[in-house]
Amino acid sequence: MTKIVFHKTGEDFVRIESNGHTGYAESGEDIVCAAISALLQGAALGIKDVAGVNAKYRVNEEKGSLLLELPSDLGEDKRHDCNVILGTLLASVSDIAKGYSEYIEVEVK
Repeated sequence: MTKIVFHKTGEDFVRIESNGHTGYAESGEDIVCAAISALLQGAALGIKDVAGVNAKYRVNEEKGSLLLELPSDLGEDKRHDCNVILGTLLASVSDIAKGYSEYIEVEVK
């Protein structure tokens, strides 16, 4: 199972953690894991390369883990951009989790 945790301070996203493989199918055939991975990595690229935020980013493909942590000193514009990107990520993975709840768990803290 993949567990994705969105950490917020007030209304602002501050960190995303994803751990585990979905187990929907064999490695290389797991479309659920591939979809979640693509969304997570796309959001990280949006934060880092499009919004230009120097976020902490760590991936371990073997363990199926990803960490994306935003710096605490973001200006208002960059904070807004990150909230839009990560809010879209939350909506996307939550939608997938509705159909595959035995493989994906999404939590907001």
